[in-house]
Amino acid sequence: MVLIVTQIDNTVIGLDIFRVLGNGNRRNMLKLLLNREMHVSAIARELNISVPVALRHARFLEEAGFIERKKVGTSHVLGVKKESMERLKQMWELLEQPLIVEIEHGKTMLEALKKVPGIKIGSSKEGCFISGVDGKKGYFIYEVNGKLVENPLEKLTIEKDSTVELKRLIPVIGKKIQIRLKR
Repeated sequence: MVLIVTQIDNTVIGLDIFRVLGNGNRRNMLKLLLNREMHVSAIARELNISVPVALRHARFLEEAGFIERKKVGTSHVLGVKKESMERLKQMWELLEQPLIVEIEHGKTMLEALKKVPGIKIGSSKEGCFISGVDGKKGYFIYEVNGKLVENPLEKLTIEKDSTVELKRLIPVIGKKIQIRLKR
């Protein structure tokens, strides 16, 4: 067992790091915060959890010393503590072991992904696609050995050992533009 000891308000607290980082929501929260600070409600929305649940997970991560909370007016903005980055990198490899699926040579990506729990497959006239992963619905793309694949799942055959990464696309509006025709 790896134990984290941290001090909050002059009280020493011991936390099992695997208990803290063993939770998927907390790991996903850290992934979101690695590149930017975020408001608690934005994190909750992104992870598809309630704000009180997001706050509970944030408290675990704060107590473990991984994130810090900044109060901006009445809002709470979370960010990863810079000094915890190296410790996170070391632990991440242990926690994020890839799932291994075995299939026969020449089978399709569709057949491989059907063996993975938590993967939802949809279909359209263009072919099969990933419609959900671990309860998160959305539009997913996939990379095989680091290269984006545009083929439907049933048309990509597996010819060699491969690493597949599923990525959910999140719509972001950076700028809204209205175009009007001259009258």
